[in-house]
Amino acid sequence: MADYDNDVATHTSDTDNYTSCSVSIEGSGDNIISDTSWTNIILAESILTPGLQTSIRFESYTDLLPIKNFDDVKGLPLSIYIKKPSLAKKGYVSDKTIVQTIYRLGGRSSTKANDTNNRKLINRTVEELTLHACDETLLSDAASLVSKMWKCTTPSAITDEVLRSCAGAKNLNVEKCDPARDFVAENKHPFGVVAQQANAALAGGNDPSFLHFMTYEKAESGQGTHHFRSLKTMTQQAPIIKLKYNETGASYSAPDAIMNYYFPCDFDLLSDILNGVGSNGADMNSLALFNPSKGIFSLLGNQATGCGIGGGAYKIAQSNQGSEKAEYSCPDFVSTYLLKRQARMALLEKDKIALRLTVAWNPIYHVGKMINIELLNNTSGKERYLRYGSGNYLIVALVHNIIAGGYSTITIDCVSQTVGEGQV
Repeated sequence: MADYDNDVATHTSDTDNYTSCSVSIEGSGDNIISDTSWTNIILAESILTPGLQTSIRFESYTDLLPIKNFDDVKGLPLSIYIKKPSLAKKGYVSDKTIVQTIYRLGGRSSTKANDTNNRKLINRTVEELTLHACDETLLSDAASLVSKMWKCTTPSAITDEVLRSCAGAKNLNVEKCDPARDFVAENKHPFGVVAQQANAALAGGNDPSFLHFMTYEKAESGQGTHHFRSLKTMTQQAPIIKLKYNETGASYSAPDAIMNYYFPCDFDLLSDILNGVGSNGADMNSLALFNPSKGIFSLLGNQATGCGIGGGAYKIAQSNQGSEKAEYSCPDFVSTYLLKRQARMALLEKDKIALRLTVAWNPIYHVGKMINIELLNNTSGKERYLRYGSGNYLIVALVHNIIAGGYSTITIDCVSQTVGEGQV
């Protein structure tokens, strides 16, 4: 397996700013890319997505012999090695290896030259194309179905079993949770089964904030890491880094410098109310439960905010609570998780992103990690103080942008640490 570096293109005038990268494809794929050069690599993570997507934009000569057949790279392992030597001087890990499976080659177009994802001619002899790769478990998930019943089993135990046995996941970070309940999967893809477990899993016995997502951690093994974790636990982590705004301009050499930032949403009271959270953080959710075995109709949650039955965000569900022993089953605990799940997940919606920032490339960042933001006033000659917006944040999405030329960045979307308590 050969490596092809953009040795000329990726060097910068300042070695502290320099990020090198090599790309290789196992098997016959190396012959296909032997005379190509990459121009841009995108690596993305999201706390709302149980998968990893990678794209590499290439430029390739069209008239060289033998003629390239890009079909030969379909399904082959793609390896990316990124290194920033200056990080080692500051005590950070300085490199990252990512191995994924190529699953798509971008479309072809001679008329839509501005479509960045299309394979197109740049001039008579050079074409631009984009290869897409994904985690191996994403392909396994698409090819597998789960049909099984579990008796009085916790969501974390079901998740661990399904991801390992059905999706073939090797790297797992599964948080223990309650409640144990009966569950039947009927011809569902493994990730779909895990999504159902996330909906019902409770952290600390009453917090329905579990998520299934992936990060590039351990991606050198050929797979990333699957996480099944709660907002409550993730926001209790210590920050992995303290970041400060660089007042002198963009810095590619300072690992703790924020190059750019803005705050899309500090609060949104209307959306909070629609999702069942009042102005003071009070729970406005209500739930009507019906047990057909006993004919019991129950009203739960805040019933005082509406006009008649129900208040705020109103839901209706069937439950076996009260008759589970007679049915030889476990209670489904629907009254515990269904009341709060909508409000908890609404805090992660795209329009609720509290902070978006850009930093120089560093492999330390992953979604699900905490960071500390320090924004100091610029008043000269006076005591410096923290501005509004400083504090701890949870990373919910990030995009690595590796650019030929060596100047590579990460764009990070964050929400406030208070999401662990159910607040924006």
